[in-house]
Amino acid sequence: IAALAAGLAPAQKVSLVLWHSYSGSRAELFNTLVKEWNKANPSISIKAEYGGSLWSMRDKLLTALAGGAGPNLAEIDSYWTPIFAKPGQLVDLEPFIGADKDFNKADLARASLQSTQYRGQSYSVPFNLSTIVMYYNKGLFKAAGLDNTKAPADWAELVAFAQKLTVDKNGDGTPDQRGVTFPTSANTGAVWYWLAFFFQQEGKLFNDALNAGTFNSEAGAAATDLWRQLAREKLMSLSPGSADFEAENAAMELSSSSVLGRYRDNMGNARFGLAALPKGKAAATVTGGGNMAMFSNCPDKKAGWAVLKWLNSTQVNKRWALSTGSIPVRQSVVETP
Repeated sequence: IAALAAGLAPAQKVSLVLWHSYSGSRAELFNTLVKEWNKANPSISIKAEYGGSLWSMRDKLLTALAGGAGPNLAEIDSYWTPIFAKPGQLVDLEPFIGADKDFNKADLARASLQSTQYRGQSYSVPFNLSTIVMYYNKGLFKAAGLDNTKAPADWAELVAFAQKLTVDKNGDGTPDQRGVTFPTSANTGAVWYWLAFFFQQEGKLFNDALNAGTFNSEAGAAATDLWRQLAREKLMSLSPGSADFEAENAAMELSSSSVLGRYRDNMGNARFGLAALPKGKAAATVTGGGNMAMFSNCPDKKAGWAVLKWLNSTQVNKRWALSTGSIPVRQSVVETP
């Protein structure tokens, strides 16, 4: 860790405030990493603070920065980079990347690198890359007479499986166990999940000239109609998914790969399976997650870069990916044993 800050240590001790979105086991791991950094780098102290979820932190950051306050470093959602870079609130990292022979930009996963960019410049570094996957309850599959080693392969099987896995246990007309669950409200990521279905129908969000939206297309209608069918037939839970899946009130869940660690801890590997999303015309999913960025209020930009470089390093990302289920942001992580 100290080696990552070599040549970047300030003459006087610097304390940098870093906001993150983590809770539970991910917060424990993140705080452990910060403690290790602070112990190895006494001249650059990180003060980690919970800034809210990635649904709420954006507005909190915007308000704080507008008032001349806010953190020096923060996790930002991967699509926030332009929001903060355009008004000049983020530090352009290209000069640091270009001058740092130990930072291998070519090693970054393509999806990760794209999320850091604004007009060709890097304004953040990848940290917590995730993608939508399917979790399924092996016990509930077996009880429904389904092969609990196989998840539904396509949309038709998703509906068929959900029909078998939806159970009205007390006969009141309302299923107590739903076949599938995933976010369906705007403040919990519904658009992100809808896009996966949209791209599975080979949909495009914009025309080639990038001056008109094209999501209101056959692909968009097909994705929405599938959701409508699942809702109309009461096959889909409309409450937040994680609680229903852990309580076995839903047999399948579409969720982020980054919750794998929580399910592994709370449910045990034997109780659930992990699979790619059922495909439509094509197999597709979407990426998301959090990057780490430096704001223009950072009192020592070299110290800030040292922290970002470390958070994006192969050794840190390997620990993070193995523990949480996040997708590696560097090819060098994929290539480790």
